[in-house]
Amino acid sequence: MSDLEKFIRDHAEMFDDQEPSNGHMERFEQRLSQLHGAERQSRPVHVWMRIAAGIVILITAGLAIFDLATHDFQTHKNLQQATLGLPDELTEVLDIYEKRSDQQLSELTQLAKSCPEGVGTIQSTQQEVDQLDRNILDLVTALKENPSDPRVQNALIKNCKAKESLLSDRILQEKMRRCN
Repeated sequence: MSDLEKFIRDHAEMFDDQEPSNGHMERFEQRLSQLHGAERQSRPVHVWMRIAAGIVILITAGLAIFDLATHDFQTHKNLQQATLGLPDELTEVLDIYEKRSDQQLSELTQLAKSCPEGVGTIQSTQQEVDQLDRNILDLVTALKENPSDPRVQNALIKNCKAKESLLSDRILQEKMRRCN
């Protein structure tokens, strides 16, 4: 207990000697009702702002997911067209990596939906995946020019592994974030 509180309790009779003036309680209730009236008017604005923010978040997440879905289809189509004429074994390896990456990207999208920061994670991951996909297409083009070059083949496979590793790491990060 502070010294002030102790002083007030010890000398309470000095503080309780005057009654409030006439009409004090009515004025107090009137001010209180004015405050509650103003509070009620501002509350719907806050509710609408929350609803609008929720809608914006849902639309953003929906657009990110739609972009991922259409991007996967377009990337897969581009890769199929680009790999025409490559050795069958290499084409098969690329298809396997592409299917794994698509599955991982879907899993990441599902995990990120439940987290507010998930949209940012999806977008940053998508940018990195896009860069790796461009690298794959460049390497496939280089491989078409010189199909027997083992360095280009190895670089192509390493790029696919890097993409898979990136997605695995992001999935693990999202799972860890959900546990915390």
